[in-house]
Amino acid sequence: MSSAGRHSITEVTGEVTRALLPSSTTDDLQQRVCETFAASALYSFAWIGRYDSAKEAVVPTASAGLPEQTVDEIALTADSPRAALMQEAVRTREITIGQDLVDDSRCEERRRNPEQNDRPWAVIPLVYEESLYGVLQLATDRPHGFGAVERELLAEVGETIAYALELENAESTTRTASPDRPETETETTALPIEAEQERRLYETIISSTPDLVYAFDLDYRFIFANDALLEMWGQTYEESIGNTLRENGYEPWHAEMHEREIDQVVATKEPIRGEVAFEHAERGRRIYDYIFAPVFDAEGDVEAIAGTTRDITERKEAEEALQKSEERFRALVNASSDVVYRMSPDWSEMHQLEGKDFIADTHESTSDWLDKYIHPDDQERVKKAIDDAIRTKSTFELEHRVEQVDGSLGWTFSRAVPMLDDDGTIVEWIGMASDITDRKEYERKLEQTNAQLKRSNKELRRFAHAASHDLQEPLRMVSSYLQLLDNRYGDDLDTEAQEFIEYAVDGADRMRKMVDALLEYSQVNTYDEDFEPVDCETVLEEVRENLQVAIDDHEATITSDDLPTVSGDERQLVLLFQNLIDNAITYAGDDPPDIHVSADRRDDEWKFSIRDNGIGIDPELTDDIFEVFNRLHARDEYPGTGIGLAICKRIVTAHNGRIWAESESEEGTTFFFTVPAENGEGAGSGPADGRAASQ
Repeated sequence: MSSAGRHSITEVTGEVTRALLPSSTTDDLQQRVCETFAASALYSFAWIGRYDSAKEAVVPTASAGLPEQTVDEIALTADSPRAALMQEAVRTREITIGQDLVDDSRCEERRRNPEQNDRPWAVIPLVYEESLYGVLQLATDRPHGFGAVERELLAEVGETIAYALELENAESTTRTASPDRPETETETTALPIEAEQERRLYETIISSTPDLVYAFDLDYRFIFANDALLEMWGQTYEESIGNTLRENGYEPWHAEMHEREIDQVVATKEPIRGEVAFEHAERGRRIYDYIFAPVFDAEGDVEAIAGTTRDITERKEAEEALQKSEERFRALVNASSDVVYRMSPDWSEMHQLEGKDFIADTHESTSDWLDKYIHPDDQERVKKAIDDAIRTKSTFELEHRVEQVDGSLGWTFSRAVPMLDDDGTIVEWIGMASDITDRKEYERKLEQTNAQLKRSNKELRRFAHAASHDLQEPLRMVSSYLQLLDNRYGDDLDTEAQEFIEYAVDGADRMRKMVDALLEYSQVNTYDEDFEPVDCETVLEEVRENLQVAIDDHEATITSDDLPTVSGDERQLVLLFQNLIDNAITYAGDDPPDIHVSADRRDDEWKFSIRDNGIGIDPELTDDIFEVFNRLHARDEYPGTGIGLAICKRIVTAHNGRIWAESESEEGTTFFFTVPAENGEGAGSGPADGRAASQ
């Protein structure tokens, strides 16, 4: 099989295992291993070294794919990535992975070449029964490096190589144990010893490999089957050898296919390869990758067919899952305008990211995605949210800062969901990230504006309070001195002069009331965080007490339905109810006021209504009555400042509600307003319908 065709790690490890036979020396064995790895399409070079514990160094014994002059002894105490990983592999007896292999000063040209630098590489300790026989170093030009399955297979190959070295060392010791023997005896026994060594090594490898190893004669009968194949059949060696494919349980179509392939190998003298499904005696339906190769006799004719088969079920399932994942991912990318990404189960690697011109694309797996994309100040928050999502197998959601394509700082809302297999294990994460940079900038400016507004409102309230105090004082003085003038000199003044004084006193009193009303208006500035549950039954009761004199004077009747508990500012809600009911009493007309208060629940708010039987309002003017100082009647007809309904509108607006009026002239008016409902609350437990307050 050509090196260009060996793209599977299973094929390469199989070739390496076969390269262990035959061997005459350990050096020969190690060199063939390196050459087999380097000849494949997966690895750019291979290097084997012997560990010298006295020198704390790894001494090269074989290499392939590297210039000979660059292969030097490596001191494990040296300050280099290669030495550090070698030391780690020797210490832990486990495979280690690194990058940036080219740290030798004689490799300057290779270091300048970006195709040669920063390649992934692995150090595999050659360990058998806790004894370290050396280290194998491999480099690959594949950008995604060494996957988890590949690392497991390389660890197994490392143990097999170590076992072969152990056998070779044992035989070398046997050959040199009796140096005083006559030369003729050594020559006579050397060949049987090497043949025996080769046989034991071959049998050990064949019996210990998980691959199926077998052979056919030219009549399609099995002449050899290793333990793994016998286990798959669920038969013994005696029950199986000498049987045809059909006799060993192969279905007719399956047996005929292999018979045709055997005929083809005999005719072409070339290996043939395929994939097929077969029922394993214990593990059920499995998928296998197999190779039939010719075995030649001394004349070059095919005398038998050797076969090796590897169980690739997990790989095929992984490939199918990967394909489905790719299809899902591509469909998501095509359907979305957001960033779409895929992460490994533990988020250690980002497999793919489509940045949609927001952040940089990633089309190959990378482990440095956190530093590449996430702002340093947000990385701990991101990692904590990831850990929580992995632990609970729940959706990852977070707003955080990212580096945009142009290098500037942006904001994203990222959301990823775990993809689970049938056992509930996370196999990967699929995520989407929205560009919320503009929204965050708007929120930042809004926060600044709100902060400025709060400062401005605070200053305005302070100013209004001071202005009210400063205005009230001269008004009180004017009113007081006018009254003093009237008391002291009233008998000396004519009727017209006394009338002038009354006008002046009345004007001062009205001015004082307007100042008080303006102060009240300016102080209505409530924020949501100030809201609390307010019982409107209690509010109405307090309003009754406040307006008791007006109720008595006008013989007013006030009734109500059950009123709810709402979310709001109690002091302002009292003022709202009071202004509207006082307004109904004031504009009652000739008949005694009849006022009814009710409330209806509408989703997450309450709609209140206060209905009267007064003089009514022209429907075309109902929007104007809520403006400051807007009066519909002359002051001598109905008293007031013209600010009461404006205060009502300001209070309702501060409570995120609406206020409006419905009316016809001479037919009464109904004022409606809405306020937020208090969570989980319904109507209050106040008085029953029709409770009257006729005083």
